Amino acid sequence: MKPILTLLPALLLALPVVAADCERDTTVYFNQKEIQIKDSADIVSVKVFEGDTPYKKFYESRYADGKRQTSWELSESVAFPFSDLITGNKAKKRKRFDPHWSGVGFGFCNGMGNGLRFLNNPNGISLDFSGSFEIFWNFITVYTPIGGNNWGFVTGLGIDWRNYVMNENRYFVKQEGKISVVPCPEDADLDFSRLKTVDLTVPLLFEWQTHKFLHGPIFFSLGPVIGIKTYSSTKTKYTTADGQKIQLFEKGIKPNPINLDIMAQGGYGTFGFYVKLSPFNVLQQSRGPQMRSFSAGVMLHF
Repeated sequence: MKPILTLLPALLLALPVVAADCERDTTVYFNQKEIQIKDSADIVSVKVFEGDTPYKKFYESRYADGKRQTSWELSESVAFPFSDLITGNKAKKRKRFDPHWSGVGFGFCNGMGNGLRFLNNPNGISLDFSGSFEIFWNFITVYTPIGGNNWGFVTGLGIDWRNYVMNENRYFVKQEGKISVVPCPEDADLDFSRLKTVDLTVPLLFEWQTHKFLHGPIFFSLGPVIGIKTYSSTKTKYTTADGQKIQLFEKGIKPNPINLDIMAQGGYGTFGFYVKLSPFNVLQQSRGPQMRSFSAGVMLHF
């Protein structure tokens, strides 16, 4: 860009003096770029084009009433994260890496113990996989292509909300400063018992994708997602044998302040499937039962 900016003053000085009602155009080709200069009594404009035929404009400077107005028009030769948000459109033929993190997702979650087995203990935790769910919103993406446009490193920020719901007639309760699982009173009818967590998430994903195929690329990504706990609680409702409704609610249940999920994702275009498994307990080891998070679902990318 420096050779162009250095050349512009000389080009402007070389323009011939013309009458107020006359306009003269000058076109110069320099360093594989086309420079168009328009000079009239009202305005002087300089436009720079580059690329193959036809050239595409990426710079314009206008001088009018003693004021200078400069604009840049991003093209595929000038690409960086969030450029689509700034320009308001996307290139028809994508030639750059397109990350898959920002968006919304929904899935079902469960608890796992040792040996990658789902928890189903008649005297402990037995979660309802169809009733336990995860909702998340990933709102910031930062990425770096690696070795071309097929591989990239993706990070960003998101919010993840998980709801673990008990399956049997047992419930979460806080006893002596820690979370336990106990049976409901005899003949009581459990409405629900759930454990909720809300995390601020930071992904560290490696993604592979094809070039654009029909409406989008085929993509796969794998890596850890760091979860920073921002909220956690338990809530239980049940009805006793004599019809009395009991509600229990506890905050400060001592989850692990920082957790980790290993995430695998695959999809096409803006639609993806994901699976996440945590090697660490949801709650601190001395503050609750052993329960590692597992979730799977779908995601719609922005």
